[in-house]
Amino acid sequence: MLRLWGAVRPESWRACPGITLDKGRHASYYIHMFEDTHIYDYGAENAYVELAANVFSLLSDPTRLRIILTLKEGEQPVGMIAEKLGRKPTIISQHLAKMRWGKLVRTRQEGTRIFYSLSDEHVSALVDQAIFQSEHIVDAEPAHHATVPKGQGQEGPGRTTRYDEELLQEERVRHD
Repeated sequence: MLRLWGAVRPESWRACPGITLDKGRHASYYIHMFEDTHIYDYGAENAYVELAANVFSLLSDPTRLRIILTLKEGEQPVGMIAEKLGRKPTIISQHLAKMRWGKLVRTRQEGTRIFYSLSDEHVSALVDQAIFQSEHIVDAEPAHHATVPKGQGQEGPGRTTRYDEELLQEERVRHD
């Protein structure tokens, strides 16, 4: 049974098969939150709605979003995060304390130093999706929709190849 901040997942959830391509690849590189190939359809009355609102509240500060983006590079001490973000370590430490309370980050102590890392891949994916949504608000053609021919070194999260676009189109036709 899945536990999140002491809450138990209600039995009313429904699992839907995820959209996958050949050999289990996923339809899009920039939708990381559904990599487990199951999309859970939660209703408006779901118990997780309140917890999700708390997560969004914790992520409502630009500094915290930048901390998460920095921690995507891997585990780091407060001083290194502060240096990368051009902020005072005390400010970063306060943000990290709130994020740790909300279970968005975890810690590991080595001697007197404390290293911070993301608690799981969903935190990073949530921030990525928020940034992608922001691109949609500002740009007519968001950067994460750009197609890059293979071999030009820009494949990866937020980028798809022309081959992937063709497979995505085939999947859309099959599901319609």
